[in-house]
Amino acid sequence: MANRLTSGLLVLLTSHFSLLAAQTSSSQSDFERLQDSLAGVTDTVPLRALFRDSDDPVRAGVIGIRLGELGADPDFSEAVGRFRRATRQHSEEAAPWFGLGQAKAKRSEWEMRDMLRLGSRVGLGTLEQASDAYRRALAIDPTYGAAAIALGQVDLSLLDTTRLRTARDLLRRTIASLSEAPRELLLVWGRVERASGSLRVAASAFERFLASGGNPALGLLELGRCRLALGEASGDAPYYEGAALDDAETVAEYRADLQVIAPDSILHEFDSLRGQRRAAFLHRFWTDRDHYDLRPEGERLREHYRRLQFARTHFPLTVSRRFYGPQDAFRSGSVEVDDRGIIYIRQGQPAERLRPFIFGAMPNESWRYNRAEGDLLLHFSSGYDAHGGGDLYDYRLVQSVLDLRGAEDAPRDQLILSRQSLSPIYSHMLNWGRFGSANEAERERHIGATSIAVGTTTDSHELQFRRRLGAVADLIAIGQSARGGLGHFVFGIVAAGTTWQRSSSGIQYPVRVRLVALDRHDRAVATLDTSLVIRHDRPLDEKEFLVGRVELPLPPGRWSYRAAIQEGDSGGVLLPRDTVLVAHSGELAPALSDIALGSPGRAVPWKTETGDTVLLAPSALFREKSQVEIYYEVRGARTGTGYRHQIAVLRPGLKAEDQRPLVALSFEELAAGPVIRSRRVVRIDRLTRGSYIVEVRVTGPEGQQQVRRRLIHIIGE
Repeated sequence: MANRLTSGLLVLLTSHFSLLAAQTSSSQSDFERLQDSLAGVTDTVPLRALFRDSDDPVRAGVIGIRLGELGADPDFSEAVGRFRRATRQHSEEAAPWFGLGQAKAKRSEWEMRDMLRLGSRVGLGTLEQASDAYRRALAIDPTYGAAAIALGQVDLSLLDTTRLRTARDLLRRTIASLSEAPRELLLVWGRVERASGSLRVAASAFERFLASGGNPALGLLELGRCRLALGEASGDAPYYEGAALDDAETVAEYRADLQVIAPDSILHEFDSLRGQRRAAFLHRFWTDRDHYDLRPEGERLREHYRRLQFARTHFPLTVSRRFYGPQDAFRSGSVEVDDRGIIYIRQGQPAERLRPFIFGAMPNESWRYNRAEGDLLLHFSSGYDAHGGGDLYDYRLVQSVLDLRGAEDAPRDQLILSRQSLSPIYSHMLNWGRFGSANEAERERHIGATSIAVGTTTDSHELQFRRRLGAVADLIAIGQSARGGLGHFVFGIVAAGTTWQRSSSGIQYPVRVRLVALDRHDRAVATLDTSLVIRHDRPLDEKEFLVGRVELPLPPGRWSYRAAIQEGDSGGVLLPRDTVLVAHSGELAPALSDIALGSPGRAVPWKTETGDTVLLAPSALFREKSQVEIYYEVRGARTGTGYRHQIAVLRPGLKAEDQRPLVALSFEELAAGPVIRSRRVVRIDRLTRGSYIVEVRVTGPEGQQQVRRRLIHIIGE
């Protein structure tokens, strides 16, 4: 039975080839029909016989590709040989070149799978040869759509920007030559345009893809990617619309874009969602990042796709294999961008980027990021040395400038001098003597290791300002709002370098404040972006402070918060993250508010619910030999009940049993109502410059205590 089936198949294919022989042997339609007819054949015996008996090298090459796919010729050498003969016999026909490109592409796949082949660029040379063959086919016949699609796909996988630009020009010519371009060609054309940097043309290509009836989910995502990378808000709608469509191929694309910055927990949640819930999840994911970074909604999403576009263009990983050793500080596993690309996608444009040439060292770079919680210092090195490494086109993170590939063969002082602008630590490493330099070198390595950990596990779009302001601020929770609590963001800006405007009412200093309170998942519970004008009767001296206040209604609870202060067009500061505790309403038990502190001249007034004026100041604006006004509230007190109040000024960092108040004040007070509003004056004229803790204790009739503390800094005049 098996022999009869094999013979029947042989007769059928022979008959089919005879019909094709009457036509032009290398025509595109013949080529495609022959491939289609062989797609269902799985018996290699008749195929091998047909391969041997075929006089037409093109048809033999097509059969050879099928034999290779079935494992009878795993390296596709026979297919490559027949198509090479065809290109010599029919050099001015497109089909032989297209066939050679297919055979070479298949051979490249086989080479990449062969783990016995050594090197980081295994298979890429053969894939480049496939690309060259497709180009030759298109040069002969610009209307050859299959060759254009194949060329685009191969060059997209090669990640070579020079090749991509050439492919883009050929695909444009093909599109212009066709009265109606196939959908698959429109899709590949758009992707090549985007990869080569022509984002607006790419967007037009994807619009045509959608209009032609192409996959709507995929078309919407691709269109959104282009518009978002251009920084256009019009990219939001197609991005979220495509996310709501349950197309498996497109969902995988969304996930891939998300995976470069999202932790596994986020990806697991993404995988569990469908339809509109998936789109809502993505909207929340990006909006949470906007709030965290004090940005307008939608900005983080657009920045993400701008970064992806930049990283893929400037930091492509043009190798097929990455080998890691014990000295590698980070293993991304990426096959698309090197470690510079990973950091760029997560952290954005560095504040400073150095690319020095150092004799003996492999090509290297160092980046510095300005961060409110501490700068990041990141070093990248390509190449290899005795301790490991990779390819000259594969930049990898190292912990220290002394770990750069080839550093042992380079002058140590030149390595360190080349990084002096990044941080003072490099001057210390060079000039502090034997033991001091060693300690600083160890500290530099620790900073590098920490920077790698932060840079590769977090993502950020922190506000950056060309001119850094000197500023201090606190978020003080006291008083009531419709949401339960009221936060007072009180700040002081050093007047040096600020800009002012003269008006009929005096001198005006315009200030912008951005503030967000976050829960333990870093989701916003309250946000504020407002501008105010601080007025004075004269321009302030350089050492004086602009003091201001804005209000942020807050629900009860403990929140972290981030804040930025901007003065003028270019001056500003992003403050380190801090926490605030908002007391509850006191309905279940008495609740002690935050502590309001202020000194006349360096504070701003706030009117309470009862019309009293309270002074509020940041913790760092208290002067020597001054007095401090203290105000706090106890809500939920029992009317007519006595409460004991204790106010103390303490030194920070001491154990409770070692604490001896530097200033102390205690008194008892009957609650005149459900809210006790206590206001006192404490003299600090005997305290020298430094940091202190102001502590308030309120003891109820049953002995229960509420304690609040606030750190203050006393400074000179």
